Amino acid sequence: MIRRVTGRALTIAALFLVAVAVLLGSGGLFYMSTALIATIAASRLQAWLSVRGLRFERVAPESVTAGDLVTVEIIVWSEKRIRRPLVTVVDNLPPRLHAIDHTESLPIAPAFDQPIRTLYQFRPMRRGKYGWIGLTAYGTDALGLVTMAKRYDTTPAQMTVRPVPIPISLDLPHASSWGINEVESGRSRGAGIEPRGVRNYAAGDPLRHIHWRSSAKTGQLLVKEFEAGSHAPAAFILQRTSGTDVGVGPMSTFEAMCGHVAYICDRFLRQGVMVEFPTVEHRLKGISHKERQTEVLDVLASLNPDSAETLGDELLRGLPKLGSGAIVYLMAGVVDPSLPEAVRHASNAGVQAVVLAYDASAFLATPRKQVAPATDPLFLSNLDHAGAHVLVMPLEGLGVG
Repeated sequence: MIRRVTGRALTIAALFLVAVAVLLGSGGLFYMSTALIATIAASRLQAWLSVRGLRFERVAPESVTAGDLVTVEIIVWSEKRIRRPLVTVVDNLPPRLHAIDHTESLPIAPAFDQPIRTLYQFRPMRRGKYGWIGLTAYGTDALGLVTMAKRYDTTPAQMTVRPVPIPISLDLPHASSWGINEVESGRSRGAGIEPRGVRNYAAGDPLRHIHWRSSAKTGQLLVKEFEAGSHAPAAFILQRTSGTDVGVGPMSTFEAMCGHVAYICDRFLRQGVMVEFPTVEHRLKGISHKERQTEVLDVLASLNPDSAETLGDELLRGLPKLGSGAIVYLMAGVVDPSLPEAVRHASNAGVQAVVLAYDASAFLATPRKQVAPATDPLFLSNLDHAGAHVLVMPLEGLGVG
């Protein structure tokens, strides 16, 4: 900005000198103004050339977690044999990233015979799958009087921002045939709970599940992982209907759902429970808890609240993939009139529905806007009568309310 003001001020001064020289008939002032105009013209030409004939390559991580410090490297080549002043590169990050702590890349002087590297950092605050293309190069003349900019198209960058698990302290119901209650209460020994392998010890794992022989061999604590008794999965369906995501900035009802589901899935996987997303996943690929949790986070990162399908319709579509005795967790932020009837169909099919309801009105940026939150008493009563187990989600840790 300062350079632009300086350049404009010099241009105005040169024009003023020309006008005064003509009015006064002064040869000296005319030569001074001519020299000043020539200097400005040369500066503009040098700045214009400084951002021409460049080639860029961007190196960005493929996947990160929301809130992580991300480093992006920019490699610059000069395709012309010219000496360039310093050039600054500004990447075109998607606004949906809600990037914070954004640092500017260091100015560089691109050379013809070798690549020059610069980098910048930022923290993405919103999960999702992002792609962006293009950047802008800003160059100046040697005196720093004039700044020129040129946009360049680059190879598209792809980055997955995984959600951060948001802890909750709700007692979630489990299907009785799973054997999961026994895992949590200490009655895990006996029929119905079969070990499927070992994994590294994590905080909160019962000491009785430590596999001492393997721990002694490796020198680190390892615990047993258990298979659920009937292999019935815990299914998750999030309200993705267009217009149902309430909130602005990094946190909204849908972002809260993704964070809570990430935490619940990690907790279930540690207990040996299979988790799935029947309406968005074709097949399960992961084997270990860690691998499956990574898949879960990638699935959550890929979801967007832009579907034309209601939550109730999505539940009906996913029912054929769920066996009798399974349990499905339905995340709802606003009232969905089709959900109670869909829950009734699920109950008739032997699938237990648990509705986790959010008070969407707490996420509103302006209180004047009207929204029908999923915590509406009439809506919750209809769900209860349809056979759903209803839980109101807490707002602690979300920065809303």
